[in-house]
Order: sequence, then structure tokens, then C-alpha cells
Amino acid sequence: MSDHSRLLRGGARAVTGLLVVAAAGAAVLFAGTVTLPAVDRKPLAMTVDTTQDTTRTLVCAGSFSELGADPTRPGVAIPVGDATTAISGKPAGTATLTRSEGGGLPSVVFAPMAKPLAAAQFQALATESARGAAASSCAEPLNEQWLLGGASSLGFSTTLSLGNPGTVPATVAITVYDENGEVDAVQTAGVLVAPGTVQTVSLNGYAPDRDRLAVRVESTGAPIAAHLGVSQSSGIDPFGLSGVTPQTEPSESLVIPGIENADGADRGPNDSGEGDAFPVVVRALAPGDTAGTATVTAIDKNGKSTEVGSIKLAPNAIGELNVATLPAGANALVLNADVPIIGGAVGSADNTKEHDFEWFEPAPVIAADAKAAAPVVSGGRLVIANTGDADAKVTIESASGKGKTQTSKVGAGAAVVVSAPADALLTSSEPIHAGVRFVSPTAIAGYPVLAPDPRDGTLTVYPR
Repeated sequence: MSDHSRLLRGGARAVTGLLVVAAAGAAVLFAGTVTLPAVDRKPLAMTVDTTQDTTRTLVCAGSFSELGADPTRPGVAIPVGDATTAISGKPAGTATLTRSEGGGLPSVVFAPMAKPLAAAQFQALATESARGAAASSCAEPLNEQWLLGGASSLGFSTTLSLGNPGTVPATVAITVYDENGEVDAVQTAGVLVAPGTVQTVSLNGYAPDRDRLAVRVESTGAPIAAHLGVSQSSGIDPFGLSGVTPQTEPSESLVIPGIENADGADRGPNDSGEGDAFPVVVRALAPGDTAGTATVTAIDKNGKSTEVGSIKLAPNAIGELNVATLPAGANALVLNADVPIIGGAVGSADNTKEHDFEWFEPAPVIAADAKAAAPVVSGGRLVIANTGDADAKVTIESASGKGKTQTSKVGAGAAVVVSAPADALLTSSEPIHAGVRFVSPTAIAGYPVLAPDPRDGTLTVYPR
């Protein structure tokens, strides 16, 4: 190729390069100044029901565990007697948990999460060292839960039962709180609960000589269901007993439906002054490092609200309020605090010859238009509390489909007692709280209706 040809080809390539660069620059300028058509496409979202193919498991406490039932082993809690169980809903299956000794094994019921299911148990006991009635809700196994009630001072016995319905062992850490704060960690320990078993420990041994008790229960390996059993004696005579249902987490607002104090009216002055011979006692615990105050209000069937006092709360210490006279007709207590708390209240039944008491616990909210199972033990009455600003229309039906469906109005700010079948299902137009109480001249018992967490149920998925 001649030099002339090479020059011509090189010049052509140079011109072509300049044209390409110019075209690219023009394209960039055009793109920066002209709006091009675009495809606006929202990500695909799918809502799935997380309750499908999942099972709700409920564990009942089983027979009441009595410290000192065997005089040769006074520090060992031995289950005595038999408890009866009320179930609302259709269980897909049942089972029992085993333990080293004692009858009245804890029962387990389970059903699909999408189906309403709840259970509760009741036991009347009369032995030389324990007498009264105890009731509690059968609870879902959790990795963290709280219980408040009882004492370990003179005359009191408080036991903690830990049930593991799972297939792997659970290692349980127990933290105890009293009137002065968290009990020294040296005095608390871990408990190993084998699958399919229940372990019962004495809080009198963990934290002796405490006037007030609360427990935080944390488990790893498998979730567990915890319950407290509390008994009291006066000298050598039994003075009452109670079951305690767990609470899932602290909250700034607690509703305790079912509170009652049938301790003999019109007695006049007594050792506690004018008022009830055995005053209602309300306790609360504010876990953490922040102090606070809880205001306690009683509400009746007409929506009348009566403030009965307040509780000053030191961090991690159990505060207490004695209600000298429970307002006539009060069916629920409401605790409003400026810090998250757990709480409970004890009521009594007394006819001068025999005495009993019961710890009533807060009930979780039942969401509006959600169907919730509400088991009612024999002789129990359903108590519904509406702390909202609008009247609630509550439909009560039988899970078995037997009997008539009834409708009750629960006014704004009211707590009413209604008749209900043993396997009741509740549906309310407004959020409500519910509990069951059993009262006779010489016995008292109660428990909250544990509705599933309304936040559970759906999940939004964005597929790639």
C-alpha cells in the first residue's frame, strides 16, 4: 500500500471517530434535556396467612402443688387432688405432661391457629394444710413471660410450675423480684425441663421471707408454659389458695376483669380500720431502671369509674396498694401507668368460719370483630370489660353450636357480668377484655380469657 493510500485511510478513520464522538455527545445532551418514556411498575406484593398449617398449643397447670404435703420433705411440692378443665373450641388433639410424682397431670390441647381455642382449669381443695379454690388459664408456651402474686413470708407457700410440651429440652432462667427489687442473682438458677414433662420448684427456696413476689421466666431450646400456685395458712389452719396465670409482657395499661371481694359486708370497723375486713390488694412491678406511678381505677356495670388509689413504683420493685373498700358493684380494675408494668390484684371470700383468696390477672385485649374462645368453668361467670369510648355489642355463642346465640351491650367504660356457656365464643364490635370468676361464700377463683395476639395472622411478601 502506498503512503498516499495509508494517509487517506488514516484520515477516514479519524473523521469516523470524530463523528462517533460527536454523535455520542449529542445523544448525552439529548438524554439530559428530553424526557424519555419510562415504565413505572410497582413491586408485586402478596399477603399470606401465617396461621395456615400452624398449631396453637395450650398447657394447663395440672393439680395444685402443695408444699409440705409430705412432712418428711417439707421443701418438696407435691401435686394433690384433681383439677377439672373447660375447653372452648375443637381441639385437634390432646396430651398430658409427665412428672416425677403426684397425680392430676397437666393437660395439653392443640388445634390449628386459625380455629378459636382456649382452655381453663379449676380445682377445689380441702386437706389438712390447704383449702380453697384455684383457677388459671391454660397458656401458650413462650420463651419469655411474667407472673406476679403470692409471697414466701410466714404462712405463705408459692410454687412455680414449668411445662414443656415440645420435643426438645428447655433451659429455663428464673429471675425473682420482691418489694425491694431484683433478688440477688446468686439465689436464682436455671432449670432443665425435659420434653413432655413439667417441673415444679418452690419460690420459698429461691427467695425466702419475701412479702411480695414476681417472676420473670425465660427459656431457651423450647418455649414453656409457666403457672404459679399460692397457698396460705393461719397458724396450723389453711387460709386459702390461688392459681396465677402468666402475663406475656409489661404494658402501660392493664385491665383486670372479674375482681371480687366477698368477705362479708357490713362488718364495721376491723383491724384494718373502717372498710373491708380483708381489703383488695393491688400489686404492680415496673421492670427496668425507670421509676413510675400506676393509677388504679374500679369500674362497674354502669360505666361508673372510681379511682381507688395509686402505686409508687421503684425500678424493679413490687409496689402495693391496699383498697380499704372496693366500690360496690365493681367488676374490673384498670391500671394506667407512665411506665410499662405487670400487675395483679387479690380478692377474698370469707364467712367468718372459712376463708379463701384469689389472684386476678390482667386480660389481653380481644380485638374488634375477632372471634375469641372463652371457656367458663362450672359455676363461673363471664365478666366483660370495655374501657373504650364507644358502646360494645358483644355476641356470645357456643362453640358446639348448641343453645341460642345471645347479644349483650357493654357500655363505654363499663364492666358487666353475663351468662355464658362453658364453651363460649365472643365477638365484639369494639375491643374488650374478658375474664371468668367463681365466687361462693367460702371460695373464690378467677382467670383471664387469653385471646391470641391480634398482630398475628398475616404477612406481606415481595417476591423477586
